[in-house]
Amino acid sequence: MLTTRRTLLGALTILVGLMLSMMIGTAAAQSSGECPAGQGYWKNTPTWPVTDLVLGGQSYSQVELIIILNTPVEGDASLNLAHQLIAAKLNAAQGGASVADGLVMQADALLATYSGKLPFNIDPSGDSGQTMVNIAGVLDSYNSGLLTVGCTPTATPTPSPEATSEATPQLTPEATSEATPEATSEPDDDGGITIVIEGPVQSININIITIYNINIQLDEDDPNLKIIQIGDIVRIEGDSLEDNGTIIIVAVTVVIINVDINVGTGEVWRDEGDCLNGPPPWAPAHGWRRRCEQNNNSQGDSKHGNKHDDDD
Repeated sequence: MLTTRRTLLGALTILVGLMLSMMIGTAAAQSSGECPAGQGYWKNTPTWPVTDLVLGGQSYSQVELIIILNTPVEGDASLNLAHQLIAAKLNAAQGGASVADGLVMQADALLATYSGKLPFNIDPSGDSGQTMVNIAGVLDSYNSGLLTVGCTPTATPTPSPEATSEATPQLTPEATSEATPEATSEPDDDGGITIVIEGPVQSININIITIYNINIQLDEDDPNLKIIQIGDIVRIEGDSLEDNGTIIIVAVTVVIINVDINVGTGEVWRDEGDCLNGPPPWAPAHGWRRRCEQNNNSQGDSKHGNKHDDDD
């Protein structure tokens, strides 16, 4: 499958080179060097601050990056992440804010665990896939200007008619429909923007928790503050607030992913990430059960199969 994808990338290189030459002069320059732009902007403008990038330890030319940006996600979490990572790195090269530096480092480290070049065909429902989707979602918020003071979501330039000729229709699908299914920025009921962040807690300062170097303010009376620990995986839905030149996310909804609470007794069970600390009967512990019980069943089936083979 990887060989097939590489063959496709090679076949598309000539077409993308043609597209790049036809795109010159079709898009306006980014309105502000301090405000980031989304992956759709970079996909449709020839004005790049660099001509190559390193993703996960692998070097990619501008042609290769354009091909990746124009490849539909189609359930591949690695492409989801790559689209947003490319945009974030181009924004940094353009002189954008550095609020996403921590995210970029984590994204690179995650991609570096796979050999070869993108795409890697990663299932978004798996552990690595979920992490990729979550990081991509926060990067999407950054690339949209939602995490940078004084910036607003950027518009995607529309290619000129000659840039959408019959030579490149397959290279310009809308790849953002699946880009951030779980962690993204989305309109709320009042027409504003809700920021969704899911990731590990890096620090806790009274009622401020930090995820991916982004500060999130919880209500001082939020009962979750008595439970949350550094390292917990927390999903936050909230609104952005400018405070003394920085962006703070004011939490509206807080969910601790790796913790179950018995509402009747107040008992707390925390998934430590291994299979040693089993959950009590009342805890749903979906992640633990999926990870550990399936492993036990697989080992049991393997042992049973070996015994059956010996009997034969």
